[in-house]
Amino acid sequence: MTAATVYNLSELATVLSADGQHPDLVEAIERAAAVSSAHRDLREALLGLNLLRRLTHAGDETPLSDDDMTTIVGSLMTNAIILYARATDTKPIARRKWFGEGKLPTDLRAVHRELMQLRDKEIAHFGKGQPVDGAPLLEEALVLRPSDRDHQLGFLSSRMHNRAALARRAEYLVEMVLALCEETVSKRHTDIHRLLSKLAEAKDPVMAQLGTMPLSNPRLLAAEASSQRNPAPCESVGNFSGTAVVEIHDGDT
Repeated sequence: MTAATVYNLSELATVLSADGQHPDLVEAIERAAAVSSAHRDLREALLGLNLLRRLTHAGDETPLSDDDMTTIVGSLMTNAIILYARATDTKPIARRKWFGEGKLPTDLRAVHRELMQLRDKEIAHFGKGQPVDGAPLLEEALVLRPSDRDHQLGFLSSRMHNRAALARRAEYLVEMVLALCEETVSKRHTDIHRLLSKLAEAKDPVMAQLGTMPLSNPRLLAAEASSQRNPAPCESVGNFSGTAVVEIHDGDT
């Protein structure tokens, strides 16, 4: 066993849960995994909104056509709203809920509800929704052109993929919620360190059991290698230099 070995706590939680063992550790691991997963969604949402701002500020300097810009801008905004909603509002299927609207100050609660309204009425389901910043995002009409013999009927659609003020509000909201999420991640990870430290001190067999569960998924191993080469500043919360390192020894019983 080398110092670089990485162990799969999620696998350990699955095994312990099935056996009805160490429910406190299982709970801590599941809660930490859930909020860490939400953190990744929020981070990707913020990266998308950052890119959206840069693209819309580039103006005519971008080599992209108007159609390309429309597609990219619309996709970035839609993706950011879906990721934000998945991290904060959507009822989780395979991860625990960590966020409540009450965590936000009053002004940001209004922005949160605005984004969820867009998610519910325009993105997840078809709808024209409510006006945003004084104008609807979607206008549609079936029209008749009596003088056009070849195309007398037509369908017209105008979709405003991005409102600059809305995008700024969304970007600020996601930044604030991401900061809240990082605080929660830190607390959850510290809880796990505390529990593992006690188990290691007591030479509990679960530590030897964890020692048999090195991370083996190739994609996750590649992600681990990348995280070690290029640690992202916003993921510094994942390093937890202030907490004790728990040693795992082969054969501890």
